[in-house]
Amino acid sequence: MGWLASLLGAATVMVVLLGQPTDLAGAILLGLGTFLLAVGLSAAAGSQAIERQSAGKPGYRGPSPLLLFGATIALTLFIDVLTLAPFDLLGIGPDSTLATLVGLLILNGSAVVLVALLVVGAGALSWREMGVPVRSAAGGWGLPLLVRNLLEGMVLAIPLLLVTAVLGSFLVNLLGTSPPGPLPIAQTPADAVVNLISGAIIAPLGEELFYRGFATTAWVRGVGVRRGIVWAALLFAGAHVLTLTGTPPAALIAFVTRLPVALALGWIFIRRGSLASSFGMHAVFNAIPLVLIGLSVS
Repeated sequence: MGWLASLLGAATVMVVLLGQPTDLAGAILLGLGTFLLAVGLSAAAGSQAIERQSAGKPGYRGPSPLLLFGATIALTLFIDVLTLAPFDLLGIGPDSTLATLVGLLILNGSAVVLVALLVVGAGALSWREMGVPVRSAAGGWGLPLLVRNLLEGMVLAIPLLLVTAVLGSFLVNLLGTSPPGPLPIAQTPADAVVNLISGAIIAPLGEELFYRGFATTAWVRGVGVRRGIVWAALLFAGAHVLTLTGTPPAALIAFVTRLPVALALGWIFIRRGSLASSFGMHAVFNAIPLVLIGLSVS
């Protein structure tokens, strides 16, 4: 039933994309297609978790990160369709900083819900095994270690940002093009603050839970540390170019320049076993350029 619903949902979405309707019927059809696709992929992921646990094989026994990634995208698109009309009535454009913030909340919220239901709920991984800070049996949070991991990631983000900047400049000069930024261009100081919240808090929280806590842990248990980190890094970099507009060389630059940070995030997460380290690195890596842009806008 999961694969049947996925097939029907994908076919419906494809019809809408090919026809490009602009009326209410087109919006309803798109909503129906994304809903079927989200339900179908989620059901398939749940079925996969049941099958893997029944087989009793060692290692990871939950749904594939690729399958759960697809379910997250489908659920996000469905919720996005529902929010289009209210945003239009309020005069909020889809390319505004506020709409981008809401979109990130929907995307990351969808990822957290699906991981909670289909990974933690299925008994494949616990929150603690995914590096989420939780209270210990003694009732504490291990705050000193948590802070140390956070600070370590924040400090290591600075040389990583320099390496990425050099690599990006080289590729831009070599290919003669530049990829668009993942966030709208800030026109006012208020826009800069919203972008900072989106890029340095909301995005790292959800992405670290999904790509490091869930995907990296799952693949490391299934295929080993090195391949697990690389596979999760490729998924992370690929996900960040799915919605980018521009030429293929620009998309290539965006993909390649995200690989070093993706690999570093996976490495520090596995090394410390805590999302605090990768979150600190991710947050500072995103925050420094956003702060510089905000200062220039001010």
